[in-house]
Amino acid sequence: MTAIVLGNFDGCHLGHKALFEALKSEAKRNEMPHLAISFEPHTRHLIQEPGHPELLTLDEEKRDFMEHCGVPLVLQKFDKDLFAMPFRSFVEEFAVKKYGAKLWVLGLDQRFGRGGKGSAESLKTFFPNLSIYEINPVLFDGEAISSSRIRESLKSGNLDLANAMLGRDYSLCGIVEHGLGQGKQLGFPTANLSFAPYKLLPKNGVYSGTAFFDGQKHNAVINIGCRPSLGNRPVGLEAHLLNFDGDLYGKKLSVELGKRLRDEIKFESIDALKEQIKKDISLIFI
Repeated sequence: MTAIVLGNFDGCHLGHKALFEALKSEAKRNEMPHLAISFEPHTRHLIQEPGHPELLTLDEEKRDFMEHCGVPLVLQKFDKDLFAMPFRSFVEEFAVKKYGAKLWVLGLDQRFGRGGKGSAESLKTFFPNLSIYEINPVLFDGEAISSSRIRESLKSGNLDLANAMLGRDYSLCGIVEHGLGQGKQLGFPTANLSFAPYKLLPKNGVYSGTAFFDGQKHNAVINIGCRPSLGNRPVGLEAHLLNFDGDLYGKKLSVELGKRLRDEIKFESIDALKEQIKKDISLIFI
């Protein structure tokens, strides 16, 4: 017998965290193990098209967050067969037989299964032996926190709102790859990150944040965009690590975005760009 929670959990935001805390509490009260079941790929990537929506949390990031919350995570392959499975078969074959579900924690009005027919009410009607526990949505500024709301905030440049709903700074993780060396020529060497497909990049601009690698932690100025003052390139992310001098190529680097400092703009001269970068760095220490 297992207590479960089911969903995409993209972002692992404060609403999801409330689900996980309820799951742990109810599992402990009923003296049974607990488990979070998430899908790979994101269900809407199969139902609609890959990359829509862009992802707040990649699988590795999701695992790290769940581990920090003390919730075991299973990534369940989501395919056309599972998508087409009728609601009652989905519960019987998938939740009960495969994962031993006895207690199910859901968000209020949560839907699942083919046609969205799965709900707390339908579970109570057709599966009286299942214990159902619902929690209310977590609100911020009077509205429910949701992954879609966080995506909209990031895309519009409202990092403060996104971070507040996440309950932490939005993070991105990638491998440092070779760029054109323009940052180094300016006197501000940068680490250029390559990302897994579908990871959401916030609105173009300059951000303050923190960079992590090999157990080290550094303040950073992070540019997201196409670098218009340096000839324009495809949209990407580059981070200038303060008080660091070394080779990061090929290393795994994680950045957390703390504040959005300004828009990305085209400067009239390289000297003007260099002066602005100095100002950006100074803002980190205010």
